[in-house]
Amino acid sequence: MSFKTDKLTKLFPDVYGARDRETVLFKLLDTVGAELMDADAVVKELMKSHWVRHASGAALDGLGAVFGVERRLMRSGQPEPDAPFRQRLQSVVPFFTGGGTVAAVKGAVRSALGLPFDLDDLGLPAQFTALRDDIEDLVQLTEFSPVAERVTGNSAPGGEDFSEAVLVFDLPSVGESFPRIEWKVLNGGARRLRLERLGTGGSGVQSLPAFLLEAGETLTLTADADGRLDASIGPTDVSSSFTNLDGSTPARLPAIPEVRSEWQFRARGGVFDLSTFDEANTFDLPEFRVEVGRLRLQRLTFDVRVPFFLQEAVAELKSRHGYAGELLVYEGLPFDRIQDVIHQTAAAGVRGNLSFSLNFFETHSVQEEFRGHARHRVEEDAGAGDSLLVSNVNRLGENQDSTEGFALGGVFDISRFDQSFGFQ
Repeated sequence: MSFKTDKLTKLFPDVYGARDRETVLFKLLDTVGAELMDADAVVKELMKSHWVRHASGAALDGLGAVFGVERRLMRSGQPEPDAPFRQRLQSVVPFFTGGGTVAAVKGAVRSALGLPFDLDDLGLPAQFTALRDDIEDLVQLTEFSPVAERVTGNSAPGGEDFSEAVLVFDLPSVGESFPRIEWKVLNGGARRLRLERLGTGGSGVQSLPAFLLEAGETLTLTADADGRLDASIGPTDVSSSFTNLDGSTPARLPAIPEVRSEWQFRARGGVFDLSTFDEANTFDLPEFRVEVGRLRLQRLTFDVRVPFFLQEAVAELKSRHGYAGELLVYEGLPFDRIQDVIHQTAAAGVRGNLSFSLNFFETHSVQEEFRGHARHRVEEDAGAGDSLLVSNVNRLGENQDSTEGFALGGVFDISRFDQSFGFQ
């Protein structure tokens, strides 16, 4: 009896005996209650089919069609089960609501390559934790795509005794970055070089009075992670010839900020008591060209990098960790469709870029092998020999033996045949 049946029996007075299980009325009400329970179950399933987390079967396929996501085929040829398909669909839904996550993008790309969306679905034993980490590293996502940016400018007379160039960085970036500056003198000799990031109250570097950058030479200015200046002319390090604008050392190169910034470059020509009348030191204003480059991190972007030779990479991981199971459980999509998967999964307004890494796997295992070749030989000399004697032997022999005999007459019963007895 269901609770529907219980409610129906309570609608009848006791005189009808509706609560008696053996009556016809109770059995009728119980049948109706069972039908109502089945109807409730159908209604609940219908309500659940409107939610990705609870839908299954054809209802889940219908929700996937709304977002343009279809089931993929397993390598066995069977369609993708509900659980992994639901995970992929859930990773796509934030694209329409503005909430794509790094885990969702990486999972969707893994699934497009043939790996599980959630690596826990592989059911790897505890001893293969390192293998799981390596599989996860096959798909690498880096937020804020870097792009190389260069700004160049030529000098112009800035005053009576110096030339000047002002460069502007006006593209937004994520975080500060140190520039790479190439300062080349086109004509004349340049002294008293001065670099300042305007609007910072004197942040910049300057050269010592005795430092001279001759025509045709290029001064390269970079900085380490702490901002300490590294200055060179070709292979020659000239960092010691620079100070900060206030004269302090060590010199530190200003960083390019996230927002708009202006950079001022100045150089003088001939300087009293320093310059000479040789060819390298003219007293005209120097002409120079400045090129400033930086690596700008773009907002609302990310890069996804996957191995181009995926099957070889997975096989190498299995061999390295001694795993015999299957890792590529799905039929992977063509590489030209993975970019569409990234666009489909990324959050609204965010641009994802796809790149491939070329990994060539070579076997460098060194093995030593020792081989011995032995030869055993036993010889025995029995001293056997064959000889052939060929000769001509002539031998003459002559026999002149003579015998005399005397025979006595034999006597019967006395003479024998072994003695010299005659019987005649």
